[in-house]
Amino acid sequence: MAAPRTAFSPGRFYGVSTVERQLPGVRVAHVSATISAEGVEEHSHDDAHFVLATHGRYLTTAGGPQTEGPVLVYNPPGVVHRDRFVEAGGYFLAVSFAARAWRDLASQEPAAIDALRLTGPTARRTALRLTRAILARDVEAVALESLGLELAAEALAPPRQESTLRPSWLDAAETYLADAFDQPIAVADLARAAGVHPVHLARGYRRWLGAAPGARLRTRRLERAADLLMQGKAAIGEIALRAGFCDQSHLNRQFRLAYGVTPGEFARLCGRRPDVASVQDGPAPRL
Repeated sequence: MAAPRTAFSPGRFYGVSTVERQLPGVRVAHVSATISAEGVEEHSHDDAHFVLATHGRYLTTAGGPQTEGPVLVYNPPGVVHRDRFVEAGGYFLAVSFAARAWRDLASQEPAAIDALRLTGPTARRTALRLTRAILARDVEAVALESLGLELAAEALAPPRQESTLRPSWLDAAETYLADAFDQPIAVADLARAAGVHPVHLARGYRRWLGAAPGARLRTRRLERAADLLMQGKAAIGEIALRAGFCDQSHLNRQFRLAYGVTPGEFARLCGRRPDVASVQDGPAPRL
């Protein structure tokens, strides 16, 4: 007879909170993972929650594109999964909505019924701003709550699927971009790899991915930079070049625009348990 799966009570995870705040209907916590992959069994949670893995390699079976950089996952209440860090010592942000509070939100906007891997810049930026806020410790509750609701919106009323199939040439273009993003790339290069006219490619990117090819290229480069920062083995200037940016200042500008934090601050958020002093890196973005 198979052992019963663990059902975690609201706000509980495989890990120990370094700091947490309980708000009406939602708990926000920064958690240190204490168990490596082999110690994590299939389990569920009584609440709906979001997890942003900021340090360590995180494995998830949630639906969505596989990308580099910080992993952000939404799990509905009761969904069975085995998301886990490969090794103990990872850190993650956990935003947990009580089941009743989530039902109230979902009654106004339909919520996704399956686990989702959220890779859009808005979702990642919001989650990182929320990480910064909880680590600041003295942040006002209203700021945490509003950011939590912004994150919740990423799983509410997901975009409707198009009635026609996504074209295969788009996958060819994305594969080429993934393989050569650290090199100079023009729209013509992508179009040649996809076998379509550049104008057709540009229109297709906007329709199917909601972004111009140049924006997708920048996203790929930022994801690689974030992934390298999470590994903590190279200087930021070197990471900028390896990710395809002109120099460190170029990476700094683009990274802050995309994620709301600088590369240096992101590295500190990812690399160890930060304190109030270590999360400050120049003027903070408004919460």
